[in-house]
Amino acid sequence: FWARHERTGAARPTAFFADIEPGRKGEILDSALHVFAERGYDGGSMREIAKRVGVTEPAIYRHFPGKEALFLTLIEVGAGRMRHEAFALIGELRPETLHSQLVSLFDNRRRALRLNAPMLRAVVPAAARNAAFLDAFRSAIAAPVLSCLAQKAVELDAAFAVPDADATRDARVRALVSLIVGSFVSSMVLGDRPDDAVANAALKVMGWESRA
Repeated sequence: FWARHERTGAARPTAFFADIEPGRKGEILDSALHVFAERGYDGGSMREIAKRVGVTEPAIYRHFPGKEALFLTLIEVGAGRMRHEAFALIGELRPETLHSQLVSLFDNRRRALRLNAPMLRAVVPAAARNAAFLDAFRSAIAAPVLSCLAQKAVELDAAFAVPDADATRDARVRALVSLIVGSFVSSMVLGDRPDDAVANAALKVMGWESRA
């Protein structure tokens, strides 16, 4: 989980942002991510982030004007990475293999949740208490992914000849998202993986079960 900074001996987290934001800015974001995941937004400090990067605190301010700006960048850049992954998975869905693709997608996202756990631990509690962070999270990932899923639903509704598709699509997509997110939470709590049953329920909710 922790790597050793070769120049200073300071501990820092395994890279999450470095391949997106190369150089010092990526190092700062990686260290900030794990500081906020461990201590929360309120408990995390620019001094602790600087210590983990292996630089002085003023060096952090050369890249970010303050903690809030740093956290907002963390949301935008981190969510962008997750958004790109989600877009690719949604874009691959096909009517003829939809059930098996959904099962694979659930497994993929479960593994991704483990990889993205620090990001979620850092962002979700802070967003629940801070309107600016919540708006950033919605804009960066929640709204775009929901829109992408709705666009894919147009294609799949046509393939499955869903009646009244246009009138019901928004409600069905919202129900689908709630079903999937709820299944991940319940799987974590109960320690099971009912992916096949969840895929069947998802297809029924969307009216896509006839050809799956």
